[in-house]
Amino acid sequence: MAIIAIAVIVGKSNDDQNDKYNTYTVKSEQTDNFTGVVQADQKHAVSDEPKADDETLASSNVRNGEEVIKGQVLFTFYRNMSSEIASANLEIRQAQLAIQQLNTTTDKNTDYQIELAKDQAVLGDAQDKLNKLTKAQSRTVLAPTAGLYFKDSEGRSFVYGTPIIEGNVNEFSLDKIKKGKSVTVIKNNGDKIKGTYGSKDKIPYNNGAVSYYHFQVNTDETLTYGMHVQIQNKTRGFKIPKTAVKSGDTVYVVKNDKKHRRVLDLTKYDNNYYVKKGIKAGDKLVLF
Repeated sequence: MAIIAIAVIVGKSNDDQNDKYNTYTVKSEQTDNFTGVVQADQKHAVSDEPKADDETLASSNVRNGEEVIKGQVLFTFYRNMSSEIASANLEIRQAQLAIQQLNTTTDKNTDYQIELAKDQAVLGDAQDKLNKLTKAQSRTVLAPTAGLYFKDSEGRSFVYGTPIIEGNVNEFSLDKIKKGKSVTVIKNNGDKIKGTYGSKDKIPYNNGAVSYYHFQVNTDETLTYGMHVQIQNKTRGFKIPKTAVKSGDTVYVVKNDKKHRRVLDLTKYDNNYYVKKGIKAGDKLVLF
């Protein structure tokens, strides 16, 4: 009977020891993950094809896959307008001779003024005509933006702008995409780089049962067009309920049935605290 009584007392003592703290078990850090693909922020069609039967490609100044700068001359086209230009030059010369002849008269009367105005108008029209012909004789195609020139297998040419990451998010997670917020970008080889959120759609691109929106992520590292990446929101750290915090920065960790004081660098958000280090998932914190 004495042995049984001792066992009961010891067992009760252990139960009391285990139950004397209300605790919270620290969970793993929560992260928001999205997918994205590297695309150009701009895409402009350019053409090395003549626009008219009498136009020919005079020069091509870019190779497939080459980097270009905005305003760079990509292609030059030429139209043979020598006869039209010669005709315009003849009109200019005749108008100039008429004015010279008119200026030889010494009587600068009203008739003189009228004739001079007519000849000057003819000269001006002929010069305008020559300028238009000269411009039409040569046409250039300029790079509309800085980026990469690429001609596909079907002969279509484009200039692709700066590579950016485009992701998509549903309506329930849209508030997690905040412009300027830091993110971690995980490349397809597992390497991690830093990025920041750029713009996001205000209008969904798909509004079926659930609406979806595009958003952009910018990185300092230039990524390859078409690369698929993972986008991971910067975590706030381990969540700690406010009832586990004493004096603004202190928690008590239960270990071997004893509580141990620990001072942490806490950040408050909503009704909880978060910490990056000093505790780990699985730790039990005393609730007060």
